[in-house]
Amino acid sequence: MSALKHTLGLSLLALSVSQASLVLAAGPVSGNEVEARVSAVLDNMNVSEKINFTRVDDGRMIPRLAKWGMEGTVAYDSSMGVHVNNATFGAQYPAQSALAATWSINRAKEFGLAIGYETRISGGQQMLSPGMNMYRTPLNGRSAEHVSGEDPFLGAVLGPAIANGIQAQGIQAGSKHFVANEQEANRHYLNVIVDQRALRELYLPGFESLVKNGNIASIMCGYNKINGDYACENHHLLTDILKGEWGFQGFVISDFNSVTDAFKGAWAGTDIDMPSGLQFTEAKLLPYLWSGQLTQNVIDDKVKRNLRGLVSYGFDKSINKAQTLDHPEYGQRASLNMARESTVLLRNEKTSSGKPLLPLAKDAKIAVIGNLAYDVPASPFGTASSEPTTYVTELSGLQQLASSSSNVEFIKEMSLNPRTSVWYQPSSGQNGIRNSGVKAEYFSNTELAGSATLTRVEPGVNLSWSANNNITDGGTTTVSGFSPTAGAFSARFTSTIKPTISGEQIFKIRADGAYKLWVNDELVLESDGKSPSTDLVKAVAHSGKTARLQAGKEYSVKLEYRRLEGTFIPTLGGLTGVQMSWASLRPPKDLSKYDAVVMATGMTAEYEGEASDRSNDLPEYQAEQITWATKANPNTVVIMHSGGGLNMQPWADKVGASLHAWFPGQQGGQAIAEILFGKVNPSGKLPITLDKKLEQNPTYASYNDPSLYIGDNALTEMTYSEGIYLGYRGYDKKHAKPLYPFGYGLSYTTFDYSDLKLSTNVMTPGTTVTASFKITNTGDKAGYEVAQLYVRPIKPLVDRPEKELKGFTKVYLKPGESKTVTIPVDSRSLAYYTDNTASWDVDAGKFRILVGPDSETLPLDRTLVTLYPEKLTTSGSNPLPVPVRKAVQVSDSQAY
Repeated sequence: MSALKHTLGLSLLALSVSQASLVLAAGPVSGNEVEARVSAVLDNMNVSEKINFTRVDDGRMIPRLAKWGMEGTVAYDSSMGVHVNNATFGAQYPAQSALAATWSINRAKEFGLAIGYETRISGGQQMLSPGMNMYRTPLNGRSAEHVSGEDPFLGAVLGPAIANGIQAQGIQAGSKHFVANEQEANRHYLNVIVDQRALRELYLPGFESLVKNGNIASIMCGYNKINGDYACENHHLLTDILKGEWGFQGFVISDFNSVTDAFKGAWAGTDIDMPSGLQFTEAKLLPYLWSGQLTQNVIDDKVKRNLRGLVSYGFDKSINKAQTLDHPEYGQRASLNMARESTVLLRNEKTSSGKPLLPLAKDAKIAVIGNLAYDVPASPFGTASSEPTTYVTELSGLQQLASSSSNVEFIKEMSLNPRTSVWYQPSSGQNGIRNSGVKAEYFSNTELAGSATLTRVEPGVNLSWSANNNITDGGTTTVSGFSPTAGAFSARFTSTIKPTISGEQIFKIRADGAYKLWVNDELVLESDGKSPSTDLVKAVAHSGKTARLQAGKEYSVKLEYRRLEGTFIPTLGGLTGVQMSWASLRPPKDLSKYDAVVMATGMTAEYEGEASDRSNDLPEYQAEQITWATKANPNTVVIMHSGGGLNMQPWADKVGASLHAWFPGQQGGQAIAEILFGKVNPSGKLPITLDKKLEQNPTYASYNDPSLYIGDNALTEMTYSEGIYLGYRGYDKKHAKPLYPFGYGLSYTTFDYSDLKLSTNVMTPGTTVTASFKITNTGDKAGYEVAQLYVRPIKPLVDRPEKELKGFTKVYLKPGESKTVTIPVDSRSLAYYTDNTASWDVDAGKFRILVGPDSETLPLDRTLVTLYPEKLTTSGSNPLPVPVRKAVQVSDSQAY
């Protein structure tokens, strides 16, 4: 396949914005003029108009007010690209968890500006981003959509930078999912039990920072309950905290049909019931107004907030219309920069030559294994699914940057792909030569009964009923003579395989129905076709392996497939169809001849995404393939893809090198190739802790099996039993060592930290203390370093984590260069939340200020003393020190 659809020769970093071509946008405005306009409209609305202005059922986000000539707004998702009519408008970006791995305010701003621009040009008025939920468990299906990682301070910095970039383009940012929405399994009915201190210290600061440092236009409340009340019906969270304590002036939108009770939702503080407007109707709300259970000012406050959203962005006068995307390079540049800076180098062992395996020589002979290197850059299933229109695969990226493309070979025998799997018809062709293809028999019933309605030869099994095609490397064929979309049916596919590598073979089936697979009359795979989710449903993918097969021998294959119902969704990364592929578990005998083996592994929309949680293990026997490949060639480089962490055992300390590349976006293939060849020095740092094994994760006791939350007897309660000891905090408490710690990431150069000084050793109320220190590039390559500052209370009066991230900075250094950098610390940096006084408390005492390259390597420390106790209000304090608040701002002049 010719996967390279965007020329690598284009140097995206060199692209400049031509001032003459700019269509400048203006960010939101506020003040007396806005409020006067809002009041003027509100005063001339009757009760019916007001109620109907709190609900939408026509695809808008803020409703139309035709009487006043207001068209309302249209919102687009998602975290990895702008969705318009189930297609990506503009760029496919790396996942927001990848953005978290950049630890870069500049990359966050650039992403916000680019996706805000594309939203505006697409004709949208709101982008539902950023995602601010915490990385609580590796099992969460939507980790890719959130920018906080496992630390609230990281999200509190990057979230406003994204939102400010979006809103500088004249587009409303809408953050989600408020709050404690860290699990997908049974998400509509789950009750999260979490104590107030954990809520305040871990799960709320990102949203608080968006309000106080990003003037966020809207907040989306989630599906789940929090301590007994649904998120969109939780008065304490929406009215007391969000709108009351924090002073949020924007509007609260429901997640899709997440208001279950009209009165509770209205009273709690949800302002727009969307997208079907099922609860905020006149029929349901008027009786509460008549009875006095709801006062008119509750409805009026919603109307004011929604009107304010229109007026402050000028959408009461006109809205932007869809245009041609004249500057795709803005998104391409942002996507590439994010991919370059988010890739985390985890391991880089020395080879027999005594040098680290990476970077590779440009003339190295490289074997590439894995469907993820061959196919379109992946994105998760559901909201985050973003199919790129232009892209660079990892295979094509390596081939383009190598001194000769022929030095980079794809080992398709080990790569599960329905497009490339080789099949032979059961009957011989002329002169005994097998004809390629699969015999397909289609039945008009679901039992494969009677005579087939249609029998023909398919080139392979990569069938899409919605697209009406079958795509293989031999080309695209049309499904003709049979209409599978007309209703339930069944099919039988029979063929023959001839392995070229002896050993176990992996078979993979993905289908929107039940199936059974036999290889040489041995049942290898079976599925009832039931989805692990009850709302958004994706086609089920399973893998199985055969007994040992002999190279050169022929083996029969039979797949029986039953499409019982048409409920599977072909969009959002799903599939309406059936796919079959096979590959060898073991490598070819000559794998040792290559200078390096690059294996692309991890998750795709088949295994990770919205509406269901996932396994922590690599799918498709990839861990076994890595083990066999490493035995054959120790210079094996593993590239992992997912929104979060994955089980890296048993191969983690056996491979030559490993990198976490997340979902890297449309330019990911270029960025990864640049890093592997040393054109770009890796600078990503983990925004999460990577566990040696899942049982060590602090959340394991409360959540270790998503299947318990599925089905008729599904659990409906989740206790955040780890409390404030999430991620690295939990590891510190147990004095345990993870596989790779929070904040960790290697470079091709080395850095030295020295000369830590505090602007004062005594913190007084209202002051900001500056920690300054020197970073020196002691290696021979230029690169970025992310310096991190943690605060450790000495002899705390209450139970507290051993240390917490309270600052970071990213600095670029040439070989031998030194720079003195500063990180601010204020009273909120030292505080903990006290529930009985609803305050952030700083005790008199001593604190260690720790600085270093990751949470386990902190060579610099100084002592900071607080002489007097201090109580900070939840309304007056801010998650970010003043200098950081300024750093996350984006001016209108930066918009394009």
